[in-house]
Amino acid sequence: MIFFCIEFVILITVIIFNRNHKFFWSIIFLLVLLQLYQLSEFLICIGINENVTVRIAYVIITFLPPLGYFLCTRVVGWKYHDYLIGFALGLGFSLYYLIVPNSVQLIDCNPLYAIYGNNLAWYYGAYYIGMIVYSILFVIANVIWRREQIYTRNGIIVLIGYLSFLAPMFLMVLIDTSRYLPTITSIMCKYALVLAVILGVFSFLKKEKTALKDTQLETTE
Repeated sequence: MIFFCIEFVILITVIIFNRNHKFFWSIIFLLVLLQLYQLSEFLICIGINENVTVRIAYVIITFLPPLGYFLCTRVVGWKYHDYLIGFALGLGFSLYYLIVPNSVQLIDCNPLYAIYGNNLAWYYGAYYIGMIVYSILFVIANVIWRREQIYTRNGIIVLIGYLSFLAPMFLMVLIDTSRYLPTITSIMCKYALVLAVILGVFSFLKKEKTALKDTQLETTE
C-alpha cells in the first residue's frame, strides 16, 4: 500500500503541474496501471475475492509492456504504429484471464511480494519480457542512429527508467533463480516504483516544442 500511495502522489503531481507535457497521457496511463496493480495486490493479500482480484491484477499489468513500448515510439519520433501488435497480444491475454476462472492462482503472499500460478506462464513470460527487452533495444538503436538532441535526451531518460526496474530484478533471479523467478511479476512491479519516479521527473523536463524553438533561435542568431 505504501507503493500505491507514493505513486499516487506522483500521479497527482504530474496532473497538477504538467498537463501540457507532450507525453502527458502516456505517462499518466503508465502511472495509473502501476498504481492499480499495487492496489490490487494489496486487496489480494488481505483476502478480498482472490480468484477475481488476481485475474484483474494480471489484466492490469498485461498492458504495461505495450504501453511502455508506445511511449518509446513517441519519445524517439517513430512514425509507425507497430505498437498495435503489442496491444493486440495484451488484449488476447487479458480476455483469457478474464474469462477463464482459474487462469491465475495466488500461491503465496507476504509483505514483500506475491507468488502466482499462471496457466500460460511460458507464453505470457515470453510476451511480457520479450516486449520489455525489445523496447530497450528499440530505444538504444534509435539513440545511436537518430542523433537529434531532443530524441536522444528523451530516449536516454526512458531507457534509464526501464533499466531501473529490470536490472535489479535480473540480478535477483540470477543470484537465486529457484526462489525469485516465481516472484518476478510482483517484485518487478515493486521496482517499477523507481520508473514511476523517473516518469514524474521526466514530466517536468523542458517540452520538445520549446526545445526546438530554442534551437531555431540559436541557429538564427
